Amino acid sequence: MNQSQFAALTDGIDMARLVGTPHLFGRLKSLRNGHMVQPIGVLTLQPDGRLTGYAHPNEGSWSPYLHGEVDADRAFAFLTAKNVWIPSSTWTQSLGDVPVGYFTDEPESTQALERLCLVPHTVNTDSSDIVYMVASCLKFYERTVPPILQQLFAEGIEPARIKVVVNGCDEDSDRTINGVEYAFSIHNGWEWSTLYEAPLRWRFRYGFLIHDTSVVFPGFRRRVESFNNHLLWDHLPASPLARCLLGLYSHDFLTRLNPWLKTTDGISKKEGVIAEVGAELLLRARSAMVLGDPEYSGGARATEWREVVDYFNTGLPRIRRVFPSINVHKFLHYGSTSETSL
Repeated sequence: MNQSQFAALTDGIDMARLVGTPHLFGRLKSLRNGHMVQPIGVLTLQPDGRLTGYAHPNEGSWSPYLHGEVDADRAFAFLTAKNVWIPSSTWTQSLGDVPVGYFTDEPESTQALERLCLVPHTVNTDSSDIVYMVASCLKFYERTVPPILQQLFAEGIEPARIKVVVNGCDEDSDRTINGVEYAFSIHNGWEWSTLYEAPLRWRFRYGFLIHDTSVVFPGFRRRVESFNNHLLWDHLPASPLARCLLGLYSHDFLTRLNPWLKTTDGISKKEGVIAEVGAELLLRARSAMVLGDPEYSGGARATEWREVVDYFNTGLPRIRRVFPSINVHKFLHYGSTSETSL
């Protein structure tokens, strides 16, 4: 399915394509000019009304829906496990081949008519054109990059698929070190520099942004590369609000944003953080899918704050932020710690 089909809402659902086929069940969030899918879990509607692969009281079973604006053979409802009369959501429309529904159960105060969707569950199997973009800076890259490279190698990621961007340099240059390509850039915009430089220096289908102040734990690669590829998503963030900008980015998306990303040259750490926490990049996407956690039935997970620790043995504390969906820990400056110190 292409992005234009994902933007056009039409009446009716192709039930023959839906029933018996695994789909990713999620919340459908509006972006400025598109949509984001926040996964809840992977499920299958069975012909006899059962749901398999996923369990929650809101979605106890399904049945045709008789009261919408389309015929019952083109609509359905999820019924609660608490009362088989009561629908928790009704489904009568589609975005391309993605059914769209509305939540109609409790809690009414916070979830009334929340939009839901079912995306065909096609899992990426070709990772040859996925690269890992490591964001670093001239002052610290010689110390911080080698450990993250060893962690990526331990995941079975080949050196040719790892790209390091070193920002804040005196001149632009390219270098290959032990099989890994480095882009030394005069652009000086923290991790924004990596997103700016990557599509100019390399060709790829998706690039995963990771910071040199992160730690990768076993299982990272499988969790990143086993994403839903039903659509060529602009962005697949590692958390629902794209915290720390971690996630997959399509080359097309970064190319489209390149003029804006160029303006982040010289951005202060304060303004860079404001743009990130304001979800500015995510809101510019036309199509986005949050990376799900396979241990949570494919559902999205928020980041978790952990302890304050002097991880780099510099005397300066950082706070650990965990991205559970991808098995990554990111260490961020804490309190009044200098933004230009490790």
